[in-house]
Amino acid sequence: MSDWEISSERLLIRPMRVEDAANWHRVRGAAPFDPLNRPVEESIALITAMQNRAAPDSDGWQQFAVLGPEERYVGDLGIRFSPPWNATCEIGFAIDPALRGRGLASEATGAMVARLFTAGRRRLVAITDSRNRPAQRVLERNWFRLEGRFVESWREGDNWYDELSYARLAKD
Repeated sequence: MSDWEISSERLLIRPMRVEDAANWHRVRGAAPFDPLNRPVEESIALITAMQNRAAPDSDGWQQFAVLGPEERYVGDLGIRFSPPWNATCEIGFAIDPALRGRGLASEATGAMVARLFTAGRRRLVAITDSRNRPAQRVLERNWFRLEGRFVESWREGDNWYDELSYARLAKD
């Protein structure tokens, strides 16, 4: 088991592999807010590049597959690692639409939060569309606090929407 394979009660979380890319693309494409609009080949290329990083927690984005029983793909966690001196990470998540409402995002997020704090990160942040109440509930269940609102910071078609900024400190 690698340093970045994390187990919870129902889930295994590990760095994403190229064979996960099509599922990642499908699930992120079905996101209710900010769905992917790139070709699947681009998603595969992004995951391939992530696999070639020095380490999963190197500076930049790393996707983690969230797997259920029999290693069934249920979703992902995206972590933007900052340089170690900054000790901050940004976290995002998505769960397969057929599996939402079962607490999987909360469980996966909680397991990753614990791992990030154990690894020496001191501050975690998340940004969510103000309309995305399910994502906000996941963050609140994991003790993230609302820190701010970015007014009309996100464009979708001809409309502008607010984003909410959440954060949690290791000492919280």
